Amino acid sequence: LVRSKSELIIANALNREKDSLLYKYEQPVVLVVNGREMIFYPDFTILKMPEREEVYLEHLGMMDDMEYINTFLYKLETYEKNGIYMGINLFFTYETSKKPLNTRVLDDFIRKVFVPE
Repeated sequence: LVRSKSELIIANALNREKDSLLYKYEQPVVLVVNGREMIFYPDFTILKMPEREEVYLEHLGMMDDMEYINTFLYKLETYEKNGIYMGINLFFTYETSKKPLNTRVLDDFIRKVFVPE
């Protein structure tokens, strides 16, 4: 079960690569915020094979909502303070009300980032 149509599309795309990766949806991760441990729920926690490297994929589904963007920026800063960096072990997909998730781009992205050559 996922929370949105776009997350279902992403989950289906990840499932197509099940020989190269495993994933869990909203798997809790403990991060430190101002000296306190807090639980965050990345949309997808992906185990890249064969190196068994854990990375995170967040879908940003309301990028035309300024409050949503501010919440995302706080979350991004929290990830970075915990050694989780964009383009290394944290990746994003995104969309706006006028620019929906592009499934062709999504499939290419998943293969290039998460599937070994």
